[in-house]
Amino acid sequence: MVEEYIEGPKAQYHYCVTSDPQVKFPPALAALILCTPAISSSAELGAHTLAAWDQYIGAVDARVNSATAGQKPFLWADENLSRVRRVQHGEVVVSQVKIESAQVVPGGLIHDWIGTVFVPDVTLSEVFAVARDYDSYPRLYGPTVARANLLSRDGNEDRFTILYVRMVLWVTAALEAEYKAHYFRVDATRWYSIARSSRIQEFEQYGRSDQRKMPPDDGNGYLWRTYSVTRYEQRDNGVYIEQENIGLSRQIPPMLRWAVEPVVKRLSRNLLMRSLQQTREALALKSNR
Repeated sequence: MVEEYIEGPKAQYHYCVTSDPQVKFPPALAALILCTPAISSSAELGAHTLAAWDQYIGAVDARVNSATAGQKPFLWADENLSRVRRVQHGEVVVSQVKIESAQVVPGGLIHDWIGTVFVPDVTLSEVFAVARDYDSYPRLYGPTVARANLLSRDGNEDRFTILYVRMVLWVTAALEAEYKAHYFRVDATRWYSIARSSRIQEFEQYGRSDQRKMPPDDGNGYLWRTYSVTRYEQRDNGVYIEQENIGLSRQIPPMLRWAVEPVVKRLSRNLLMRSLQQTREALALKSNR
């Protein structure tokens, strides 16, 4: 395991790399789910928090458009020679994205992580066959993903649900999320997708006879919104998969921040690393059949 800090004029990254093939990984969208503060009191999602989230996502979309238009490298990994070499050598590189302290918003907290993995000897079509096979997610990425279902597909647009279950800070957190994902073709070798949550609901007393699904935006505020940008590029006899996962949750109370914040960061980092590694393992199994 190697940890480094990379600083730039607009963003600061803290990233870790690993080549450990023995670690098992949940899927990409779980990287931000169930790793936010497990605090028992309820939290309310306010209009000012949503406005700040929309503004942040607007900035993310501008970065995506800049990359797809050729104004900057399509892959974040290609912005740094050392980083892309590590990826090419089989390491999973994950970074927390910090842009001008924008993660702290009124009444909430934005989690923004990006990671890259290289999968050799596969094609884009093989990668999409795994990425869009939502019904297989529990088998590939359990036990964190307890259930997943495709709701509808219309060309390059998917609607699907995922039930995430995880023990976080001594609490069993269960969330059901519904997503809408769009796949966009840049050219013959490059695609990207954007997956946005349309509904996230917590479970109260999950696993008990009296469990119930709470209304959207009601509950502990583990996760209110998610937005995921995944880039795919086929080159070097394989496919680079790069994911930026962004989530909106409640704030960490100041009196608990010193204890909770390091746990949240560690879980966010490790879950994204694991999701990318598990995706590579699933593709390797598929290509060897």
